Amino acid sequence: LRMLSHSVVTALSAREAVLLSARAVSSKYPRPKPRHYKRRLFEAAVAPVMPKTVYQCIPPLQKYLDKNARESEYSDYEIALADMVRNYIRNEEFRVMAVCQFTSVPGRTLHFAKNQLRLKDIEFRNYGNKIMKKVFEDTPLSSLSPVFVGSNALLLGKTPESLVTISKECTKLNWIVPLVYVLDSRIIPSSEVDKLAALPNLNCLYGETVQILTQQLGALPQSLDSIPHSLVNSLSHLSAKEEKTADQ
Repeated sequence: LRMLSHSVVTALSAREAVLLSARAVSSKYPRPKPRHYKRRLFEAAVAPVMPKTVYQCIPPLQKYLDKNARESEYSDYEIALADMVRNYIRNEEFRVMAVCQFTSVPGRTLHFAKNQLRLKDIEFRNYGNKIMKKVFEDTPLSSLSPVFVGSNALLLGKTPESLVTISKECTKLNWIVPLVYVLDSRIIPSSEVDKLAALPNLNCLYGETVQILTQQLGALPQSLDSIPHSLVNSLSHLSAKEEKTADQ
């Protein structure tokens, strides 16, 4: 009886030890079930033997040249997109273009601003700098390539009056800044367009142009008359100088 009681106590103590050593984990977490050892042996046997990785030290200059080479290459998709943009500008007969610095703006604000610009015959487009460089490649506007750095956008118009409209509308927006304007393949700095926007009407500019041309035409006869007089005076001075030299 004493031996039986001792064995019962030993069994109970062993069970308590097992219960105390067991980890209390919630049932919602699955217990890890490792794969059968035969499966692991099979996967290890059929695992592909990969070649050792070869590390190559590339000079920084070569890395820079390789990066520029990758950036200068165009995929078929990018070439097709550049052709589409070129045809779009040509078919819509846009005469005015403003290259602007474009900063981050909420999507709803951007969508509202696009609609407001479209009501004034101004189109907002953003195709990326790489695409726009390809569009203007081998054209008179290829000199605009240094401007396409960072985040840029295009504002397109169909009439010369769109220059003033774009300048005035961009002053109302704090997330877009015009960098340079283009009118019929002529590049115009933004400072000149700001001066045009300060005028009450472009007809004032036409009047000033006519006035300047009239003044130039009026001064042309006087300039032509002064040339013979100066020539006669020069010849008289030379002849008098020669006579004086001969008398001596």
